[in-house]
Amino acid sequence: MNKTRLFSAVALTSLAATLVACQTGPLLQPGAFNQNPALVGAQSAGRNMTTARGAELKAAAQRGLAAMPGEFIVRMKPGASAAAALSQGGLRSMNMQAEPIGNPALGISLVRSAAGLRAANAGADQQTLASLRSNPAVLYAEPNMIVKLNLPAATEPAPRETAPQAFPNDPMFEKQYAHQRMQSQKGWEVEQGNKDFILAIVDTGVDMKHPDLAAKMLPGYNTVDDNPNVEDGNGHGTHVAGIAAAITNNGAGVAGVAPNVKILPVQVLSKEGYGSYESVANGIIWAADHGAKVISMSLGGPSNSAVITDAVKHALAKDAMLIAASGNDGNSSISYPAGVPGVMAVGASDSTDKIARFSQFGKHLSVSAPGVNILATFPTYPTDMPGVNYGSISGTSMATPAVSGLAALVRSKYPQLNAAQVKAHIEATADDTGTPGFDLYHGHGRINVFKAVSTAPGAVRR
Repeated sequence: MNKTRLFSAVALTSLAATLVACQTGPLLQPGAFNQNPALVGAQSAGRNMTTARGAELKAAAQRGLAAMPGEFIVRMKPGASAAAALSQGGLRSMNMQAEPIGNPALGISLVRSAAGLRAANAGADQQTLASLRSNPAVLYAEPNMIVKLNLPAATEPAPRETAPQAFPNDPMFEKQYAHQRMQSQKGWEVEQGNKDFILAIVDTGVDMKHPDLAAKMLPGYNTVDDNPNVEDGNGHGTHVAGIAAAITNNGAGVAGVAPNVKILPVQVLSKEGYGSYESVANGIIWAADHGAKVISMSLGGPSNSAVITDAVKHALAKDAMLIAASGNDGNSSISYPAGVPGVMAVGASDSTDKIARFSQFGKHLSVSAPGVNILATFPTYPTDMPGVNYGSISGTSMATPAVSGLAALVRSKYPQLNAAQVKAHIEATADDTGTPGFDLYHGHGRINVFKAVSTAPGAVRR
């Protein structure tokens, strides 16, 4: 087993955490452009992608478990060993195994029971957790909560292609209202992104051969299965990647916010949309350790986690900028990692700059971005998404990569700014679409690409 793999912890509650993903809403079926045989290739790549770990996660969730049975996330005090802790007291007889999460120097491990004990009941898991927490060498121990991606189901006809314009010449660009609201075209006249800049998409993987993405894809990592296969068997991650950074002005499909930057795909959810706090935390750590200076997370759960917080701190220490969806419950509840200090929380707006009815709100909200009926890339092979190649989804999941793409542009234009300064700059240059000043529903406003890349840092203050 690769030692960079993150494993985690036990079930204590009866409800599974839910990933903030897509709000149920209209989707676009493939149109004439989407039926191009050259695009509908490698269809088998999107099939039969269920893995052993994915099946385990799905089975546990379908049993009504909130966490993976017999699995725990443990962080040791400096100098202490997880293996040593597991050899003491009652834990010794349970034949527990420990694997480091990311860099072993972090002292975070997945601790799990031997395979024969994986079906342990909640009572036994609570006893194990109590034993771990009582060890003086343990900083914290927590369950490995299960997370689930919620996907939309409704569809609508795909948009017709329009005659290519001067710039960009992507035939579906005119159907991408988000770019009009954000003034992306004017922004691209100023900055299109550094070709060496790395933007991480932490999600369900990405279609590595999509014609609007392939030329900018970097080798990625699958934290669910501990391997480099990040082909998207679900479709959500490919859509998110296209919003953030689809190739622009290539005469095909759609335009992304950051046309020139590289995409680092990090798969933390299975084909069926299942993951855990272990896979998400490991994905954040891996992205930061592999050069990502913007980490886009169109996901989240209703409860905070020590390991997620530690992963965020690790990324922040490397000057990575973390951007996460605020959630789709339409209330003031806080979703995590959006609620973790240092993470930029994003709400969703519609084509008239009104806040979307599903967008979660609160004091932690940073900005909003278009997130209703957003047209972008779908995998070129069949997945759980209706249609192939291109389609439209609603959700704070769709608003988040727009902000991530803008962050990549700002960091390309103003490389002297650190992550916190970029966040402040994006907030300062946003269009104030709600009540004057900061408000709980829009945050600092709906992002403006042109203003963000054409305004000198510090020139706008609120």
